[in-house]
Amino acid sequence: MVGFARICDCFFGCGGIFLHFHYGNGFVFSAIRTDIKMKIFGILQYNGGAYWGFEKQKDYPSIQGKIEETLSSLLNHKIVIHGAGRTDKGVSARGQTFTFFSAKDIQDIERLRIALNRLLPKDICVLSLKEVDPSFDARHSSCGKIYSYSFHFGERNVLSSFEYQLELPGFSFPSFEECMNLYRGIHDFKNFTSKPMDVNHFIRDIRRIEISEKKGHVCVLLEANGFMTHQIRIMIAIAFRVGLGKMSLEEVQGLLSDEKRRIISYQADPVGLILEEVLYGK
Repeated sequence: MVGFARICDCFFGCGGIFLHFHYGNGFVFSAIRTDIKMKIFGILQYNGGAYWGFEKQKDYPSIQGKIEETLSSLLNHKIVIHGAGRTDKGVSARGQTFTFFSAKDIQDIERLRIALNRLLPKDICVLSLKEVDPSFDARHSSCGKIYSYSFHFGERNVLSSFEYQLELPGFSFPSFEECMNLYRGIHDFKNFTSKPMDVNHFIRDIRRIEISEKKGHVCVLLEANGFMTHQIRIMIAIAFRVGLGKMSLEEVQGLLSDEKRRIISYQADPVGLILEEVLYGK
């Protein structure tokens, strides 16, 4: 069978866990997994500076790879985790989430978390683990995400590891802020992502943008129902260009309203981007 499938329904039965898979072509099939005992949900933080993103990469270190390797060693069977978001190379997280199935009945989940953190690299920390309903999915059960982007303009700040240093003269913070405010609300962000063309899948609702500035240190908080590949970094990079006088607000409005897609090559440095929280519930 060829194509991508995702679990669209899942529940416990007397013989194991019933998994219902849904394929993009509408085909649905069911399977019984007798080797699954429980599903675990975790929250973690990490410094992404040394990793090629969250998602597992062949021949390169990743957050997913480190966690799977360590969990598999502790539980003595292969573990595959599913994250809520695939953060880019160099991007960090305070509240990334993930789920995984265990073939063992874990009696003391907190003890597993402590053992996991002792074995993981020092730049990855699992904040919590708990058992969840098998139908819960870290990504598909989410209703939104909150990210922050931090940067500093002016003289270089050598003591800040999670700020991008914008060392370009003539930067106007008010112009940057005005551009960021254009992104609020529901827009077609097809010009703000490196995601391949996919009709009707570029609409995003930017529910909240909060911007704070103190002595050249800026933090932008963004909440949305979801973000696309490189979307925040492109949004920030374009706002940088407006702040530097290299782009007008009218041009940005054109990118938000233009029916024809344009290829944008600008991306802000990943060092300032942090996944703060994955939202669940209503």
